[in-house]
This record gives sequence, structure tokens and C-alpha cells, in this order.
Amino acid sequence: MIVKKSLLERREKVVSPWKWIPSLYFAEGLPYVIVITVSVIMYKRLGISNADIALYTSWLYLPWVIKPLWSPIVD
Repeated sequence: MIVKKSLLERREKVVSPWKWIPSLYFAEGLPYVIVITVSVIMYKRLGISNADIALYTSWLYLPWVIKPLWSPIVD
């Protein structure tokens, strides 16, 4: 009886690796959010128009757009 109880307790303490996947995707998106936010603030303080800011920040997103294309080469 004691052995069965300790096995059940051990199973409950083991965290499934699948629970890390949402946090991994969240962490993967953080650099993009930081880069875009900082760049918009920087461009605004430099006195650049909103249309130009949109253009420049869209170019900053390019590495994340082409990631599916170059990732097989890197791996």
C-alpha cells in the first residue's frame, strides 16, 4: 500500500515536457516585441513620420518572415 502511494506521488510530481511548449513559443516572440517597440519609440523621438516608421519596422520583421525558408539550411 505504501509503495503504491509513493509511485502515485512520484507521477504527480513529474512535469510533462509538453507543458513547456506554450512558454517556449512565448519566449520565442519576445525578441520581436522588444525590437519593434524600441524601434518605434526611437523613430518617433527622431521625428520620423508614422508612414516611414511603419515601413522601417516592417523591414525589421523580415527575419521572422523568412525564417521558414532559411531554417532547413541552418539545421
